[in-house]
Amino acid sequence: MKRKILLAFALMSVSVAGIAALQLFYSYTTYVSERRQFERDCNEALDEAVDSSFTRYRKIVTGTFRSWLNDPSFIEITARWNPDVKETVFTIKERQPSPVGQSQISMSIGDLKERFDSITPGSKELLVNHMVSQVDAELKKGYVWFYTQKLGDSLTKIAYDTPIEKALLKKEYKVALEKRGIMLPFFFNGKGDGKSYQTKKVNISLRRPHKKEMLQVSVVNVDLFLLGQLKWVLAGSILLLLITLFCFWYTLRLLLSQQKLNAIKDDFINNMTHEINTPLTSIAITAESLKKFSHDKEAQENYIDIILHQSSKLMSLTDEILTSARLESSEMELQDMIAVDTMLQQIAAQTESPVQISVTANSNATLQGNKKHLDRAIANLIDNAVKYSTSTNSVVEIRSSIENGELLIAIADNGPGIPDEHKEAVFSPFYRIPSGNIHNVKGYGLGLSYVKKVITAHKGSILLKDNIPNGSLFLIKLPLS
Repeated sequence: MKRKILLAFALMSVSVAGIAALQLFYSYTTYVSERRQFERDCNEALDEAVDSSFTRYRKIVTGTFRSWLNDPSFIEITARWNPDVKETVFTIKERQPSPVGQSQISMSIGDLKERFDSITPGSKELLVNHMVSQVDAELKKGYVWFYTQKLGDSLTKIAYDTPIEKALLKKEYKVALEKRGIMLPFFFNGKGDGKSYQTKKVNISLRRPHKKEMLQVSVVNVDLFLLGQLKWVLAGSILLLLITLFCFWYTLRLLLSQQKLNAIKDDFINNMTHEINTPLTSIAITAESLKKFSHDKEAQENYIDIILHQSSKLMSLTDEILTSARLESSEMELQDMIAVDTMLQQIAAQTESPVQISVTANSNATLQGNKKHLDRAIANLIDNAVKYSTSTNSVVEIRSSIENGELLIAIADNGPGIPDEHKEAVFSPFYRIPSGNIHNVKGYGLGLSYVKKVITAHKGSILLKDNIPNGSLFLIKLPLS
């Protein structure tokens, strides 16, 4: 049995370790996957924030460029029809020409088929929209097209000399992160501290890709954020692991309990076999002697007394076992009115004992209960105290009193006592304190179990304590009401 339990323990340990390893691996891979997604989101949000910021910047630049084209004090726009190429030709001329460079330019709109002989509000709007869209496309490529010298210089100044504000980038990046469910603090171009996540570097130069001005974001409290994202996954893994450990503990406890029960059963069978064989052997030998030999009347009566005595022991043994079994399956009737002090004195008087039994009965209590079972339970306690009182000056003390509305019955001896680790177990069925192969005191582990069942049926309690300086003290508490 022990080998089987060790094998089962080993198999269960391997299983629990395997489940724990799988849960840890699953949690780790989930964390890695979540972190990769987090890093992708941070980088995508940065690209989105930069693109959004550049879009706003280009709108400002193109809006200013539009206002220049529509300002007649700055730019004069004329239109004429060219019959040779059959296109409307627009002329853009500076009102105050620059000393260097060209001050005017003529151009046509390739997909414009409508004829204009002079400039009109509609044709001017067509030209302005066309030039604004071209400037926007050029800004995306990182350069400025000079239509005229002043237009080019002015456009270069507002396009390249005023960088994108970091506050705008920060605002756009925060919005992009929140769209992805990330609400964490961050800062630009910080040094890595091992605790924050640093995004990829992006070029935020106004002349990109020709010039570079790299920007990197450091996002802090990443681990706490990821743990918050994975809290239910981790909670599920921990719960499953705890359930597994509980099942392992409970199964191991059942196995150990089963082993203990088997040991108790074997001990009980051995003790019971011995207890039954002794009187049976005596009866068989006595009966055989009566059958084979001729005895006088006095010898025959002695042999018959032996048979009756051993038969009585067998009946007492079987009666105690059956009584204990009946207590398990049915309720005890509590109809008798019991004079406690008188009962204790009678039990003490009827006990055959080689040691002194002292009775101090001061309760004057009358208890409603089952006299037969209560009498027998207390007699069992006294018998145990007598059995373990081996010294010639041993004394078994029986006391009764009333405290706080409860009846107290104390039975004390000055024998070897009971170790602390066995004080609770001695009330279990078939339990006997281990003593190897030596059993100086005979028994089969039902007496104290029976006592506890009787006291519990009377709605009371029994407590085993040390009797100072040596010995054991059984304290019974019974309600009087």
